[in-house]
Amino acid sequence: MKKRGRKNTNKLARGVLVYELMMFLIVIVGMILSMIPFFTSNNEVNIDSAIDQMASEAMNSGTSSIIAVFIGLLFLLFYFRKCDYRKLMFHSQEKMTRVSFLVVLTIFMSAQAVFSLLGAGIETSLNQFGFSILGEIESASSGSSTISMFLYASFIGPIAEEIIFRGFVMRGFQKYGTYYAIFMSAVIFRAFHGNLIQSIFATLVGLVFGYVAMKYSIKWAILLHIINNFIFGDLLFFLTSSLNESTQPIVLYAIEGVFFVGAIAIILLKRKAAGLLKGKSSY
Repeated sequence: MKKRGRKNTNKLARGVLVYELMMFLIVIVGMILSMIPFFTSNNEVNIDSAIDQMASEAMNSGTSSIIAVFIGLLFLLFYFRKCDYRKLMFHSQEKMTRVSFLVVLTIFMSAQAVFSLLGAGIETSLNQFGFSILGEIESASSGSSTISMFLYASFIGPIAEEIIFRGFVMRGFQKYGTYYAIFMSAVIFRAFHGNLIQSIFATLVGLVFGYVAMKYSIKWAILLHIINNFIFGDLLFFLTSSLNESTQPIVLYAIEGVFFVGAIAIILLKRKAAGLLKGKSSY
């Protein structure tokens, strides 16, 4: 049994690793192809400036990432063709209601507040030793600057990541227990995000995504992921971009604070309701 479990874990990890390597290689190829015009032009080319411009364009463009995602998903569909994960992918235990979705959304978005607090705490601690992760924090919270990156970050990326991590990975671990499957999918989802700050946030939201996908179906996890990346990511970044540097963070922290307070209120109400039910059952 233990040997079979190790084999299954290795298969899942290997599939995700190959997918990530494929994405990396395709993005690198895209960067190399973008260099060709610089070196085929008649003008003298400064190698350093060409590389800097190429790297900047690659970071802001989502075209190669979109291509990589589609190729990677085709690979995973072929790789897991003999498994029953695809049949389980859209399975749900309960029907999602409006109230349930509002509760899940509130708790999910409260993770943004935790993310901000952790980021500020880590940054303050590292500053004492002369280090900083401000660049990683800004990278994790920045908006898209091109249409292709907007499409990838807000829609294509979330759909692909949910299919991979809450579809193939989580369902692949489900035979060993629901909570174990949710936890492992969050851990591997975290590993997929190399940025330290992003990986912390990915772990928190990965647990919520896993719970939602397991209980209400992966389609709700996809919707939640899109809401996070599109509405509370690119759209909110665009709407607040005209504000001055001192006002913008206040607005963002206020929104996060509302969700955080809402999440605490929900938890307290749930505990109170559970206590009342326990009291009634004792009579």
